[in-house]
Amino acid sequence: MQTFWSSTFLLPTSTLRDCEKVLRDFLWGGPSRAKVKWKEVCKPLQEGGLGIKDMKTWNKALLVKLIWQVLVYQSLWTKWCHAYLLHNCNFWTAPLRGLLSWSWRQMLRLRPLAREHLIYQCGNGEQFSLWFYPRLQGESVHALYGHKVIYDTGLDKMARVKDIIWDGEWGWLQVSGDLIELQQRVQDIPISTAPDRIFWDQVGVSFSSSRAWHGIL
Repeated sequence: MQTFWSSTFLLPTSTLRDCEKVLRDFLWGGPSRAKVKWKEVCKPLQEGGLGIKDMKTWNKALLVKLIWQVLVYQSLWTKWCHAYLLHNCNFWTAPLRGLLSWSWRQMLRLRPLAREHLIYQCGNGEQFSLWFYPRLQGESVHALYGHKVIYDTGLDKMARVKDIIWDGEWGWLQVSGDLIELQQRVQDIPISTAPDRIFWDQVGVSFSSSRAWHGIL
């Protein structure tokens, strides 16, 4: 039950403490018999612990899975997110207010954590956002140049990388200093006909809750 709710919400600290208390009481046979700090119990077996998952970390790992699904379109729910919710706000820059539900806002708080482990491999540019895909030394076009560059191109905020690829080459419009600089900066980024890919921690490796758990310990 705890794992189910941890896969859905970022649980309050008080709730996690109550869940851990149930585990401690069961493990030690009562509330007053604890012989080892719970932090030590949660360490891996190789480090002298029992390998019991720290619930706060496990909660984050399970929610990062939802972030991964949003990025790679892996479920009916994420397709709905892209069709209705993400049409009005980009996932990486969405504000924590307004039309966003409480559970969505909690998931968005984990964006910095997910960013540390994601590796983007641009191919044909059909999946990645033109403005928010972090391809320029780990930063996005929007982060480096702001909203004005979107206006200068005449493209909307839902544009994809493929929208500025012409005949197999980068084709940023040369109508402003920022766009001229962008055209120069992307020349070393290879263009491929392969699909865009996202990996977890290293190229060729997909996401799993177990990898997320070990990655954020």
